[in-house]
Parts: sequence; C-alpha cells; structure tokens
Amino acid sequence: MKILSLFSGIGAFEKALTNLNTPFEVVNYCEINKFASCAYSAIHGVPEDLNLGDISKVKTENIRDFDLVTYGFPCQDISLAGKMQGIVKGETRSGLLYEALRIIKDKKPKYAIAENVKNLVSKRFIDDFNDMLKELDDLGYNSYWQVLNAKNYGAYQSRERAFIVSIRKDVDTNLFKFPEEIPNDLTLNNILEKDISDKYYCKGSSNS
Repeated sequence: MKILSLFSGIGAFEKALTNLNTPFEVVNYCEINKFASCAYSAIHGVPEDLNLGDISKVKTENIRDFDLVTYGFPCQDISLAGKMQGIVKGETRSGLLYEALRIIKDKKPKYAIAENVKNLVSKRFIDDFNDMLKELDDLGYNSYWQVLNAKNYGAYQSRERAFIVSIRKDVDTNLFKFPEEIPNDLTLNNILEKDISDKYYCKGSSNS
C-alpha cells in the first residue's frame, strides 16, 4: 500500500501499520518541523528528501499516486487547551485541514484517515466538523467516524480522539466498522518503575 502522510510528526499512523504487519511504502510525508522530520526519517527508514515541508506550498502534480492519505491536522484551535479559534481556512492552524482536503481533491486516493481531539465533535465545533464531512462527501467519499479512547485498545493512558475514516465511494463496500474494544486490566502499578535513581528527583531549595 502506498501512503502519503500529512502533518506527519514522528509518524504514528505509520507505526500502527508496522504494528499490524501491513506492508506499505511512504510516497511522501509532510512535516514542517525540522526536528520531527529528522525523527520521522530515522524511525521509518526513509530519506528526508521525501518531506514536502510546508503543506500550504505543496504542488499536488508533483506527488506520485497513493492509496491512503493520513492527516492528523493541527488541533491547537480546537483543543480545550488552546484558544479555540476554530477551523478557519487560511487563518488558523487548524484551518490547514483545507490544505489536506485540497490534496485529497486533486489526488483522489482510495482511503483517507484523519484524527483529532474529541472537542472536534463538540457542540462548539460540530458545524466545522459537519462542513468537513460534507466536503469529503462532495469529493466522493463515504466517511465513518467515532471517538475512541486509547485505554480501550491496549494503551497505558486515557486519551480520547476522534477518528474519521473516508473511503472513496467507488471502492467502498459499506462493510467498514471500527474495531471492538480490547479488555484492559492494566493499572498504573503495571507500568511504573519500582526503583528510581535519586538523580531523577529534583532537590528542594532552601532560603536559609
């Protein structure tokens, strides 16, 4: 499977494919942060010249065809921890979503997977979210979405994220389902180290 990775970070989607033993080839990745790009290249064994850099400057005619695009677009303007300025095309960081949709429109891959914070589907941003789904529908995709919590899928933390899986209508079999939850009996004690060196502790200061 040939993939295009947008807003790549260190490549979590790619790591998931590796963990699933799914063979794939990275056609290009797109990461503006030079340190994240270096890490991505090292982790996934691909040259950094595959990095497209600034997504707003990507020319789609220069991208080889691919089967899957992943796009965990910026959450800063959606997250409760941010200023919540919304998904505004050409203005907010979260508005870079529309650059991903531009690439999807031009390249028409079979599959597209997006991920973002749970707040994306909150009452405050539901209109933005519905606009995103409508845009994908207009581009010829059936979209399936759900909020998943990492703790229900073998992870060691509670982390809720909205996932949107879009399948091009001409190849969609209408059989897609999100995976069933995995029983998890892990506790914090399962992952914390028992003996910690003193060098990892901060020493208290004294005013005397």
